[in-house]
Amino acid sequence: MQLKNTNLMIIIFLMLFIFIPFPVTAKIDLVTLPDRQSVQTTIYNQADLTLIRDKRLLSFVKGTNHLQFSWANTRIDPTSLFLEIKDNSKKIDVVEITYPPNTKDVGIWRIEAKEPCQVPVEITYFTSGISWVSFYAATLSDDQKLMDLKGYVTVNNHSGEDYEKAKTRLVVGKINLLDRIAELAARAYPYNRPERSQPLPAMHLKQEYQKAAQNLMQPKASMDMMELDGRPRKIIKEGLSEYFLYTIEGTQTIANGWAKRLLSFEAKDIPVKNIYKYEKERYGPNVFRFLRFKNDEKHHLGQTPLPGGTIKVFQKKMTKGEMDYLGSDNTKYIPVDQKVELNLGKAQKVKVEPRIMKFQKENIIFNKNKNVTGFDVVKSVEVELSNFSAETCTLEVVKNLNTPHFKISKISHSQFYQKTDQDTFKFVLDLEPNSKQTIAYTLTIFTGERKWKR
Repeated sequence: MQLKNTNLMIIIFLMLFIFIPFPVTAKIDLVTLPDRQSVQTTIYNQADLTLIRDKRLLSFVKGTNHLQFSWANTRIDPTSLFLEIKDNSKKIDVVEITYPPNTKDVGIWRIEAKEPCQVPVEITYFTSGISWVSFYAATLSDDQKLMDLKGYVTVNNHSGEDYEKAKTRLVVGKINLLDRIAELAARAYPYNRPERSQPLPAMHLKQEYQKAAQNLMQPKASMDMMELDGRPRKIIKEGLSEYFLYTIEGTQTIANGWAKRLLSFEAKDIPVKNIYKYEKERYGPNVFRFLRFKNDEKHHLGQTPLPGGTIKVFQKKMTKGEMDYLGSDNTKYIPVDQKVELNLGKAQKVKVEPRIMKFQKENIIFNKNKNVTGFDVVKSVEVELSNFSAETCTLEVVKNLNTPHFKISKISHSQFYQKTDQDTFKFVLDLEPNSKQTIAYTLTIFTGERKWKR
């Protein structure tokens, strides 16, 4: 079996020192290395943290067995190593993990077996250097009333390790770390052991090897007892109710140094609505097109939250058998039951032209010194709405006044009028294909003392 960088190595530690005599108590029995049964990666993107769960079926001899794990040239956090026996017979006891003195990137478990056996084990650890980004491809039907949506995830692996046929899970949400995994992985020795600046003289090598072998049988520092920087190492999670575990269907090989695009989900015939918005204070003089839908069961979604990412929107042209690109937008994390509005950019065939037909000041108030202290600004406004496209469009014309002291009167299309908050109102209506409409109204704004004396 081909090993890549840090794949588990289970060896006879004594063979490292084959020419050095050891006491009989240092005898270590051989454990054979099988292929992985499965591996699972859970990627916490916001924290540069990935949990690895590696399952294998190992054979043990009666007595003491030693399992060596090496993580050279990777971004694995050695303080997170954990071995669990997946067997309820209690024939196996994981005593501890040790890190031999003056060695780098090596941890050794001591495992006691009551009898020869073959049992499943799971080795877990944290690594950094694996990340993911999501994006979506949306395709509108010819009449623009339905949408097919495909979600993709691109996983980037720069951890130093290959993960073959891995089950990939993504954590959608935020996580904070007490310790940064990348920094822990970069330590010269586990738990910041000091590194020697000069190599040991040859005469001392035998003594160092003998100490290492003795530590295998009677280790002084185990992972269960060790604290990190004077305190137990832990992960602090926030907003657990906002988490969602996003599982990618099937398995994929994610090689180190490569990116892999995975299909995360596919939904068909999602009802959508095209909305055209004119809001000069926000978008300037142009009309912008939006695509609206909701992440719920009614819209053939709602099974999971949707990770934030770029959504590119296309439209089928059934008569020509072609696809037109309509635009794209970046969306944030979308919880279940939340509405989505995608900004597809400027609309070319829908226009809004407001005009002030009359402007005057009324009800002017003077103080005792004959200075003006308030008046009404009265505007007669006409808004021409044009739809030059071949489809009916829903148009929202929004007006922000930046003052709550106003009044709307003489509205020509009062059925379309809506006051949305204390200083904003809008008109919402459907425009027929290749048609125009003109909305007229009178806007009165109260200023100065007129705000209170009207």
